[in-house]
Amino acid sequence: MRLLLVAALVAAAFAARDSLKWNHEVRSESVDGVESFKTGFEYRFHLDAQVSNGLPVPGSQQSAARSKSLVTLSFPESETVAHLRVEKIRVASLQKEIAEPKKIQPFELFEEIELNEEHLDTLRLPVRFRYENGMVSEIEFDREDLPWAMNIKRVYINMLQVNLAQRNSGESRFTNEFESKKDNVFTAPELTLEGECEVAYTILPESSSRREESELLVTKSINFEKCSRRVGQRYNFRFGDECPSCEPKFNGEERNIESSTVFNYRIAGTPSRFVIKEVELRSVYSYAPISEKETFFTTFVSGNMRLIEVNKENKRIPAPKSEKKETLLYSMEWEKKEEKFLATGDESLLKESPYPEIKNKHEVVSRLIKSMIVKMESEEKGIELAATHEMARIVKVLRFATKEEIKKIQKECNSESHEEFVRSQMKDIFADALALAGTFNTVDHLVEKIRAREISPLKSATLLKQLTSIRVPSEKIVKTLASLCKDSRRQPLEHQSCWLTVGALMHGVCGDHRDKLAIESSEERKCPREMKERFVSILNDEFETAETRYEKILALKTIANSGMDLTVYPLDKIIRNEKEEKIVRVQAIEALRKIRSVLPRKMINILMPVFKNIGEHPEIRVAAFHQIMQTVPEKNIIDQIIYQLEKEPSTQVHSFVYSSLEQYSRSEIPCEKTMADYCKHALRTLRTQPRKMVSSTYKHWTVYNEENKNGASLNWAALFSNDSVLPKEVMTTLETAFAGQWNKYLAQVGFQQHNIDQVFYKLLEKVEKSGLEEVLVRGKRSSFKPTDVLSGIFSKLSIVSRKQKEQDPHALVYIRFRDMDYALLPIDEQVIPEMIKTVVRNGRIELGEIESILAKGYRFNTVLSSFVYERTRSIATSIGSPLIFSSKMPTIFKIDGSVKVELEPRNGKSFDGLRVSVQARPTLASTHVTKVEMTCPMVSLGVKLLHSAHINVPVDMTTEMSWDKKFDLKTTLALPKDSRRIVQLQTRPVSFLRIWPKETRAYVEPKEKTIYVEELETLVHKIRSSNLEKATGIRMNVEGHVHGHIWEKGMEGIPSALLIGENNLEISFEKTEETPKEYVIKTEISTFDEESRMERPSMERFFENDNKEHFKTEEYEEYDGDEEERQTSFKNYVKSYKSDKAYSHRLFAEIKSVGGRKERKAELELRSVCDDKLRHCKINFAGLTTPLLEKETRDWKIESSIEMLYPEMPETLEELLNQKHRELSINVESRWGSDNKNELKMKIQGEQSKEQKRWMKRVAELRERKEDSLTALEEYTRLVEASMLNQYKVVAKYDIDCPVTRSLLERIYTYSKVSAPWFSTSYDFPRNEERIVRALLTIEPSTRQYANLTLETPSEKVSIRDYRLPVPLRLVNIRRQSMTPIRSLSTLGSNFVDETKAMCTVESRKVNSFDDVSYRTPLTTCYSVLAKDCSSEKPEFAVLLKKISKNGEEKKMKIVSRKSVIELEMDKRSEKMRVTIDGEKVERIEKLEEARVYKKNEVVVVELDDVTVEFDGYTANVKLSEYYKKKQCGICGHFDGEKKTEFRRADNEETDDIEEFHRSFLVKGEECEIEEEKLSEKRNYRLESEESSSEESFESKWDKNTKWESKKNVREEKWEKETEVVETEEKTRVIEYSNRVCFSKVPVPECPQNTVENEENMKEIKVKFTCLSRSDRETARLMRESRREVLSLEDFPESFIETITIPKNCLIY
Repeated sequence: MRLLLVAALVAAAFAARDSLKWNHEVRSESVDGVESFKTGFEYRFHLDAQVSNGLPVPGSQQSAARSKSLVTLSFPESETVAHLRVEKIRVASLQKEIAEPKKIQPFELFEEIELNEEHLDTLRLPVRFRYENGMVSEIEFDREDLPWAMNIKRVYINMLQVNLAQRNSGESRFTNEFESKKDNVFTAPELTLEGECEVAYTILPESSSRREESELLVTKSINFEKCSRRVGQRYNFRFGDECPSCEPKFNGEERNIESSTVFNYRIAGTPSRFVIKEVELRSVYSYAPISEKETFFTTFVSGNMRLIEVNKENKRIPAPKSEKKETLLYSMEWEKKEEKFLATGDESLLKESPYPEIKNKHEVVSRLIKSMIVKMESEEKGIELAATHEMARIVKVLRFATKEEIKKIQKECNSESHEEFVRSQMKDIFADALALAGTFNTVDHLVEKIRAREISPLKSATLLKQLTSIRVPSEKIVKTLASLCKDSRRQPLEHQSCWLTVGALMHGVCGDHRDKLAIESSEERKCPREMKERFVSILNDEFETAETRYEKILALKTIANSGMDLTVYPLDKIIRNEKEEKIVRVQAIEALRKIRSVLPRKMINILMPVFKNIGEHPEIRVAAFHQIMQTVPEKNIIDQIIYQLEKEPSTQVHSFVYSSLEQYSRSEIPCEKTMADYCKHALRTLRTQPRKMVSSTYKHWTVYNEENKNGASLNWAALFSNDSVLPKEVMTTLETAFAGQWNKYLAQVGFQQHNIDQVFYKLLEKVEKSGLEEVLVRGKRSSFKPTDVLSGIFSKLSIVSRKQKEQDPHALVYIRFRDMDYALLPIDEQVIPEMIKTVVRNGRIELGEIESILAKGYRFNTVLSSFVYERTRSIATSIGSPLIFSSKMPTIFKIDGSVKVELEPRNGKSFDGLRVSVQARPTLASTHVTKVEMTCPMVSLGVKLLHSAHINVPVDMTTEMSWDKKFDLKTTLALPKDSRRIVQLQTRPVSFLRIWPKETRAYVEPKEKTIYVEELETLVHKIRSSNLEKATGIRMNVEGHVHGHIWEKGMEGIPSALLIGENNLEISFEKTEETPKEYVIKTEISTFDEESRMERPSMERFFENDNKEHFKTEEYEEYDGDEEERQTSFKNYVKSYKSDKAYSHRLFAEIKSVGGRKERKAELELRSVCDDKLRHCKINFAGLTTPLLEKETRDWKIESSIEMLYPEMPETLEELLNQKHRELSINVESRWGSDNKNELKMKIQGEQSKEQKRWMKRVAELRERKEDSLTALEEYTRLVEASMLNQYKVVAKYDIDCPVTRSLLERIYTYSKVSAPWFSTSYDFPRNEERIVRALLTIEPSTRQYANLTLETPSEKVSIRDYRLPVPLRLVNIRRQSMTPIRSLSTLGSNFVDETKAMCTVESRKVNSFDDVSYRTPLTTCYSVLAKDCSSEKPEFAVLLKKISKNGEEKKMKIVSRKSVIELEMDKRSEKMRVTIDGEKVERIEKLEEARVYKKNEVVVVELDDVTVEFDGYTANVKLSEYYKKKQCGICGHFDGEKKTEFRRADNEETDDIEEFHRSFLVKGEECEIEEEKLSEKRNYRLESEESSSEESFESKWDKNTKWESKKNVREEKWEKETEVVETEEKTRVIEYSNRVCFSKVPVPECPQNTVENEENMKEIKVKFTCLSRSDRETARLMRESRREVLSLEDFPESFIETITIPKNCLIY
């Protein structure tokens, strides 16, 4: 059976030397023949004990203590009642290498410690206990005895306990064949010194011819993983979660610490009557804070107690003056008193402290603070690392300081004898130390100073936040802070920090967590229910009395931090209260997060109904779902979520939930592994939905190391809503699983907002219309008014504004750290600082006010001392002293300097520049201390690992910005004037030993020694190098020594040198003659500078001889034509290409040195010239750097040019089909290097794949069979779809002389091959041309998420098929949808986001809304409002449509904006579109384009800022920006992303009656007559199928569009269309059998998708079929193609003739 030795325990010295020297040479012959403990006899034992602490490296330096003593045991009254006394105690210590620390070393090797008489007298006090059958109970200590001495005496008693009677034993571990020996091995629960645990016994008789009496050898071992009670403490473990599906090892008490205790007994006699001749004790405590395979510390406890003498009792051991009976369990009496003092400040509890008291704490602390200040003064060195240790010492002293002592220390810090600068720093350091100490006395003093305004609000807020990590939080501390929070005079920042801290401390007192206090080991409860109810009442009252939104949110954040189970009831009430604001209810849901592991079922019971209620706001439902997932739900809950998704109407909820489940299914964190499997299986049955660019999403990236059991996850979530284009919430979360501790919300940053986009929109609108200068200077409010037409529509229809209930814009930025809300920044009108209100007046920004504030500048000098974290754990050991494991990270940050901001030009009415100067000296020192210590009142010893970092980087920077005609940014960075150390990194293992004096007037410093591991010393590398001087002129010296395998694990049993090795590394800045005075960084950006002319394309030689074959387009029947003809057409196109207008753009960046021996610089320039249609672009890139490497002597340069040319833009589908050249051409040339010896020439051609061309062929065939089967608008839409280029060919010729570049490219290529999926990758090894690479990339046009890639290098050909791309690609389209010329950044941005616009299509009797709801409603000769801005009484636009005549299909459209009224109408005579702008007919193209109206054959496109309208006289497409979600109204629907709320009338009320809905948007007037008969006919209204065209496959969409329900002519629709009868379409009939598949040789009529056969109109026909074997590859191809097109099977043999029934027409269901 394998024994695992774990965790580390520190040595504690126990026992002291008696004044009498005891002779070790004692006669032992008298013990022979003794077979049992008897009344009237004295049994004397000699005890040797040793404890050692060290690294888990054999032979390394140990910190050890050794003791020896004489123990007398007697039974004066009865054989079941024993008296015990310890005498002749000696203790010694050492710090040196010990070859075998497990073995007890000779006492002479140690240095003896002189013990004081008080300790000796206490240890000599007798003890009485009941001793029956080897088991100990009813221990009685003298009333004068002290807890520490009692525990040492328990060590002797514990060694005497042996369960030979097998009380409470379990079953034998032997099988039946060893039945006779079954009692020799047994287990039983036993109360031991270290805990109440399962103990295993093995009993064997000893065979020895030298002894007459029979003896037993008994081995006893404790199973610490099966303890019902383990003595110990844990502080600040409350910030982590349990891992429900981790290995059991990481869930029990033995997490990170592994204990092993074994006793070996030599016993004479029988199990009922015996005497113990000898006891040997071996305990090992190992500490592995990172992983079980990397043990940091090991503590060995060894003891040997041997019976040396048995005599008649001459002088009876006096009975102890006892008042109570105790158990063998380690007593935590002193630890309880210590905790009570920390929690309540009761000074009487310190009187029984076993440790010496520091008599003059105020002087000690004052000296330590002054020492810290001295260590922070050096400008060259910054903060010395020793300052962090001084800070830790101050905190340790303050934790045991009384109120009076704290006042003395404060007085010392305020003393006028110190200089003002020193006094200020002393106050700051002392205040930080008070907060870090975290006792009631320090907190009370701190609160008193905050109330007295002696601490600034910012500093006090920081101090209050540090109190969240108080070791022993208490009701008294909570009440003190709560009274501070309620003070109405408190600053907002203080007020917030105070309440959040109160919540965190309530969690520490009453929450369910892993902290374990000594007071919890007794019957008294740390948090009785009455206290918890009082806390909940305080928090609930704070919420109920809150007057503002921010106060409510703060109250909920405080409740969340408290994490008490009773808060679930008030939170449930808030969540269900629909009168509360959405953001408040969302915060109430999030406030449940800390009880996820306490009451997971209760959370699910509350939140599941919220999530499943489709009437709730999507944000609330998503928040409920997110918290449900934090409970790590079971499979049945996941199944309910999946079921809800199957019928989920909200696209945002569906998108977020689906993406969350998908991400969780890939999680590698073991805590989520079971849930991940549930999600993975559940998602297999769920149908996906297409994602939009602004869809809510959740990302969950995880990494986990199974070997070390460590990992982390990074989460990112964005939640969009139906009323905002900006996300409602964005959050990023870091979670870790570290050594079995799951740290949920270790760090989280989030942003929530409502209506903030309105603020940005109005500001941008104001800037665009009035200019930036108008906003910044005069600030006049917009004076334009809505047009009379818009106002008339609004009033005529009695439109109710789509204003939301929560109108005021607001936002919230929040930070969480260790699952606690750490800070929140509300942004709304209620909390705008007064300073901002003073500079914003009457809608303008007053520059004078800003200048007066900025001109003063801001000076700062701040010192912040903190523990990034601190955790402590202690356990009882077999030596009777506690072993304490601790980790902390004392950190000191200091910064002093100034910031100054100036507006340019100064004192002007406006400004077009800014100058910011920053001079600062930030310096930081931080030390991570991992320590194990064993302590007792005589000696403390242990080992610690120090990992330190020091940073000292001065900053002297000036930044200038200007934006008059172009954007210029100049930053000047001055270098330090003298040499200095910048960075220091250090790791050091240390052993320490502290001998406690009787009393002291100074901090007792331990004796420390650095541990050197011999196994690692041979790998030490000394480093001394200078870097960067050649490239930058800055000499950075790197000096120190590190181990060669610092990142690797050492030999078996030895952690890496980074963890336990001694390493030191320093990086320093050295001033030399080469060092420049400063660096200047310049950036210049200019856009859309109009060019007088643009050079024509220079691509005549694009098709060179060696490129012709590669760039030959894929042939597809007759539609590709002759390749020579295509290339000739391209050359002619290049020669004749002309552009109307062109614009240039330039980016220039430079960094150069000023001063020094020579100038060093790097610069780049990017310049592009494009025409206003972006059809032709030339881009030039140039870069230069002075020599960077030692061997370089000349400047390194790069020159690149890129030319891109689109083909002619086809105006119709017919033009596209007949166009010879329709490919995109790109030419790239680049040279680089010191001699420009590296060259790359690349040509790229974008074209259509065969699939695209096949679709065009089908469209052409349909047009030939059925003329005008598409409307002009339909054809325009098909044209845009057909113009996509999804195949790209590349030829690259290269000549790379630089070996570094060549090696880098080869590595990238090799890595790419390895990363490609092996199952879809094939290789070929032809002999290709040297220095030429060819590539072919084909993107699947349907989803645009799969690609095929073929790459030919000189040595091989690699083909990758069906590779899934991370995101869908946006394909190049030679027919750009936007008509507006690209002449500004705003139009460029509009062009890129055009795809995100929602589209509504309106025909005579059918509407497909923005939210993809299709329904039937008739248009009349009165205008119907299609889409309109209904966000206010001052709308931006309205789009209206009506029929010109009752019986005709021609329509008239009116587009009303604040600038103009545009009317579009089909002229019946000319059958051309007529355009009227503001009542005037306009035909000139130039004037139309000025109004952003574009005529393309029979289609007119009107492009406004947020609305695009396409109209062909019969059908209208309206495209609307996401900004108008929930703000638009009309028959195109409510546009909120939800299909269920589509029919919202003009009065803003929902209805299910489509007729009622349409009538509310009917504009009645004198020029039209209401067609009441048509409007009243119920069959004209119907909700179409839920099937969305967006969910159909690419092929089926093309199929439907080309057939388009076989309409003969849209202008002559028949009544049968109104009765929902459609024509059949021809398809190849397929009949499948088990071993063959048969195809009709001619197409037969079938019903289109979403229709059924008209059974009243059927007929029979005979059809010939041809059959193929099912296993034939050709069969699979034909089956696949038959779903998309009619097969041509004339050349296939006839197999049989079948009579089949076909429909004559079909019905829409």
